[in-house]
Amino acid sequence: MSIAGQLRPVEIKPEAQPVSNVLARGLELVEDLGCKLRRLDDLMLAGKPNEISDAAAAVEWALKDASPAFVEIAETMGRLGASNLMAAAEQLRKIQEEDAAGLAEALRGALARFAKRSFSANRRAQQFNRGLSATLQSLQALGMQESGRLIAEA
Repeated sequence: MSIAGQLRPVEIKPEAQPVSNVLARGLELVEDLGCKLRRLDDLMLAGKPNEISDAAAAVEWALKDASPAFVEIAETMGRLGASNLMAAAEQLRKIQEEDAAGLAEALRGALARFAKRSFSANRRAQQFNRGLSATLQSLQALGMQESGRLIAEA
């Protein structure tokens, strides 16, 4: 009996990226998302509908593109045995990974800022929508609708 028939191919998985690389990439993505969201929020203040639409699409695409990186961050946290970034920073300090711990804290702060900005932008979008709806209703009440053109103009 030959041993060759008993061997199975072994799948060699590439090593996971170092924690600091994963966290640095996450921080970079969150900062970029924050900039895009800030631009969207500023445009909503200015009331420029075409630019608002483009900026909203940019935020949506950036979130979709960032999804794999956030999955990788979650997997990295799991490998560390940490349920959140604060616990990850503590764990990293225990194993003498000060740079990675600092990145975990920075990412935590960036995510908190993004969450606040996201909440603010969402509230502004709701106000913008209510204002637009009220304006359309007022114009309709005044008889300014021409077979759906009013809504298309808005």
